[in-house]
This record gives sequence, C-alpha cells and structure tokens, in this order.
Amino acid sequence: MTKYSQYHRSSSRDKNANEKIHPIWRGVGFIFMILAPVMGYFGSLMLIEANKQNKWVIIPREFLASGSDPMLYVKIGLTILLALLIFFILQFIGMIILRMAGPERYGPLDVPPITGVKKKRAR
Repeated sequence: MTKYSQYHRSSSRDKNANEKIHPIWRGVGFIFMILAPVMGYFGSLMLIEANKQNKWVIIPREFLASGSDPMLYVKIGLTILLALLIFFILQFIGMIILRMAGPERYGPLDVPPITGVKKKRAR
C-alpha cells in the first residue's frame, strides 16, 4: 500500500449520521429566528415612545416618511438593528453554555497538542 492510501474506509452511513442536526435544535433555531425580529419590533416601538418623552435623539426630517405613519423608516431601521443585537446576544449566551456544558475539547483518542520546543540561543 502506498503512503497516502487509507487502511480503513469509513462507511458513508456513519459519516451522514454524525452530520445530522437533532430536530430539537432546528426547532430552537426556528423559534429564535422568529422571536428576534418580533422582539426587535416591540423594542423599537418602546424606544421611539421613550425618545418622544425624554428627547434623547432628534430624528431628522429626512428619516420621516410621508403617509399615515411618519416614523415608518425609523421603525424599520431600529427593528433590524435590535433584531441583530438580540440575535448576537442569544448566540453569545449559547456559545457560553456550549463551552460550559459541551463535550471536552480533546477525547481519549486525541493526541495532546504540540508544545513549541524552545531552543537556547548562544549569545
């Protein structure tokens, strides 16, 4: 056998079984996909109302729409911004939980990481 040939060929069935995502996690992802924009929309409504009362930011006339809802463009922009922010916060929390409760970084069959060998230099 040559240097680059495989001694053990893994079956495609084992490979596909490891790549599948559990349906529960797909459902959780779907819920977050729906929940983040909804929370962003209601958060933008709350921020616009709080801005009207406290006068935090003056909204330029260029951002106001003509029609029945002049704050339409502001609501759309704030909804997108808050939805992305909520999504990133949920992802960060998920990464922390996975880091704490997830599998170990190295298994029993893994080779320990290579540490750099420092050579002593002659001065």
